[in-house]
Amino acid sequence: MKAMVFHGPRDFRYEDHPEPKLSGARDLLLRVEACSICGTDLHMYHGKKLGPVDYSAFPMRFCVGHEAIGEVVEVGREVLRHRVGDRVLLAGGVGCGRCAACGRGAFNLCEAKRVMPYGFSPMLEGLQAEYALVKQADLSALRIPDGVSDEQALLLTDALATAYVGASRSGVRPGCSVAVIGLGPIGRLAAEVSFALGAERVFAIDPSAFRRERASALGATALAPDEALERIRDATAGAGVDCVIEAVGNEDTVESAIRLVRSGGQIAVLGVLERGAKTALMPAQLKSLSIFVGVSGVADAWPALVPLVVARKIRAEGVFTHSFPLVRGSDAFALFDERKDTVMKVRIDVREERVA
Repeated sequence: MKAMVFHGPRDFRYEDHPEPKLSGARDLLLRVEACSICGTDLHMYHGKKLGPVDYSAFPMRFCVGHEAIGEVVEVGREVLRHRVGDRVLLAGGVGCGRCAACGRGAFNLCEAKRVMPYGFSPMLEGLQAEYALVKQADLSALRIPDGVSDEQALLLTDALATAYVGASRSGVRPGCSVAVIGLGPIGRLAAEVSFALGAERVFAIDPSAFRRERASALGATALAPDEALERIRDATAGAGVDCVIEAVGNEDTVESAIRLVRSGGQIAVLGVLERGAKTALMPAQLKSLSIFVGVSGVADAWPALVPLVVARKIRAEGVFTHSFPLVRGSDAFALFDERKDTVMKVRIDVREERVA
């Protein structure tokens, strides 16, 4: 089959790759229809360290990507919720599938410590390919509900679920004020989710005018980083916002979150922090803040999140700005890496290429 394969920093190639085979009774095989690029993928693309792995010198080849939808073509004998022909969306990773945390879809909290994201090593091959092996299918795959578009389904595989976790773990509730730092796909979606959960006012912060305009269209108050602190203090009588969702993942933006939130407020750090990142916690301690730093299990967000999408309370529209066929996957990564103002999120279509 054809797939996007890691060969090293800035060297992701469209080439032949071994086709997966069904290997477990609880797994399924997926014919991939569409996939997308996540900002986390750029850590590999840049050859940086992510957790214990140094991608600058990683010696093995593997298929990349952890966001995909497609059609079930084969199921293991213990799979109960899926049938051949079902169209499903996937969680971006899995755990052991047998512990209590995995049973509720919180793969990031797997008690057996067997958390495996798709497409970051040969341990679990990625999804930017014509076919993919899906582990623990009853827990990690969801049949695409009627009324959910393909692009909404792709976002539910990671970005939208992560945005929902950020909003809920930062304490977003009816009548509250929220600041979202970073308006890439997750931050843009976090602003929309915050409104859906009842936030009265959302401040959306990003240096890109294009991304601020997208947030303004949702009803958010869009701010450049250099004006955010003063404007938010003016708007909140000096107190700061109730909740902050940080969707960048560097020391400066985490420290900005601490400055922007009121005493006793809550922060969710969603941006993936690189190894060695440091943040001074004394200011947070003095303000008695609650800070969530973590990743989404994805599937554990679906029970609350999917009904909001089906009911059109969350539309998640306009997040994808570019689309490429799989054969041009290298171009898709290069464009996404440029982070030009008009690039938000990139979709890769696999189904069209296979037909062609």
